[in-house]
Amino acid sequence: MKNRIEHPKVFISYAWGSREHDEKVIALATNLKGDGVEVVLDKWQLKEGNDTFKFMEKSVLDESITNVLILIDPIYARKANERAGGVGTETQIISSEVYNKVEQTKFIPIVFERDDKGDICKPQYLKGLLHFDLSMPDTYDVEYQRMVRSLYGIDTYREPEVGRPPTWLDEVSQVSYKSRVTSDFFRGNVSDGTKKRKFEENLQELKCQVIELEETNDEVINCYLEMKPYRDEFLLLLKSSEYIPEGYKQIALFLEELMFGIRKQYNNYTNLKKTLVHECFIYVIAYYLKQKSYDALRYILNKTYFTGASNFNQDADSYNCFYEHNDILDSAVCKRDGKQYYCGTAALWIENLNIEICNKDEFASGDLFCHSASYLIKNYDNDWVWFPITYVYSGDSYQGLFGTYSKKLLAKEHLENLSSILGFVNIDDFKKEYQIVEEKFKNGDLKEYRYSSAFETAVTFWNYTKSKDLGLKN
Repeated sequence: MKNRIEHPKVFISYAWGSREHDEKVIALATNLKGDGVEVVLDKWQLKEGNDTFKFMEKSVLDESITNVLILIDPIYARKANERAGGVGTETQIISSEVYNKVEQTKFIPIVFERDDKGDICKPQYLKGLLHFDLSMPDTYDVEYQRMVRSLYGIDTYREPEVGRPPTWLDEVSQVSYKSRVTSDFFRGNVSDGTKKRKFEENLQELKCQVIELEETNDEVINCYLEMKPYRDEFLLLLKSSEYIPEGYKQIALFLEELMFGIRKQYNNYTNLKKTLVHECFIYVIAYYLKQKSYDALRYILNKTYFTGASNFNQDADSYNCFYEHNDILDSAVCKRDGKQYYCGTAALWIENLNIEICNKDEFASGDLFCHSASYLIKNYDNDWVWFPITYVYSGDSYQGLFGTYSKKLLAKEHLENLSSILGFVNIDDFKKEYQIVEEKFKNGDLKEYRYSSAFETAVTFWNYTKSKDLGLKN
């Protein structure tokens, strides 16, 4: 973990080139200043009559400069290797610093331009250093953000805090024997009609049990965890739904009726029950994503729900009706652990994850999917989008499950599947809406979602695939 740098200051080392190249360097320096980074650049600080050697030496060795950004292009690489011109002078100074310091972090290579073949040209003395790549337009924004995080001493791939031991280490399943036997029944050879009736009966029984639950513990965390066996009963039925003809419709109806029943109650337990439904809904999306159950996802995400979201009337709503913000539970978890979690509820969910359904990355990816989908689904017409409270628990931005899923939108088949999931009749309609959202992000009409105390944002489809690249590959 790096130490946070409150006031980063950088010196930019580059090879003079064409007017266009120099303007590109100035543009980068200007953007950095706009993002709070103090910049030392010869175009701004070096005046006629100044000693260029002393300027370079002072800038490279100045202890107040937190990083030296070395903008690499074919010209820079050649001059550095040949020790020619100003670049050669800087190379002599920088290389000795690089070679003599085993764990140097001050000098950062930036791939600024590639050669005619598209290859990276690194000077020999920088071959072993990791770099940022600002040479590709499609990935420029992501790489620039990574670079700025680094300048502020913030790890792009932040090492998470050591959490509490997962509850499943020593836990004996609390799902009843009856439910296990019933689960086996759904995989048996009985008729589809019999399976469907039994499935409905089990969901109805579970719904009544949760609605009729009464608060038995004054401690809010324990009170929530007492509902965990009911969550796991539901998740066992969720797994069984694939053996039931259109079982996902019964899953959606269960959540709808359960939330409606909970909303009619007036007690402190109500909000905890609604939080339980919120958790269960994320499991549903994560599980069906994992199973590639596209019909289920399309139905559940586009369905209109009547959960009594307003004045306990059956007002029509999107899946937004399953979202619950629980300040009391958040605070209780943070107080219990003596930590300032971004969200105590999310931390509790991850701690008590049901790994028979999904792992941590899959669960968080389901939450992130709900977030991105809410920008595009016509039925989701609220003034706000779904906030993925678990986004900080997803895999790393580039190799995590959600990132991998989003990057596959380059493929036509994957694009067709997502277009269908989100309720679009054809790909062209999806692309138009996708581009509209992209333009809103670009113009600042839409802002990325994040916790107020977090640098990392909740990633979306648009962080990985631009509208012009949708479905370009077979």
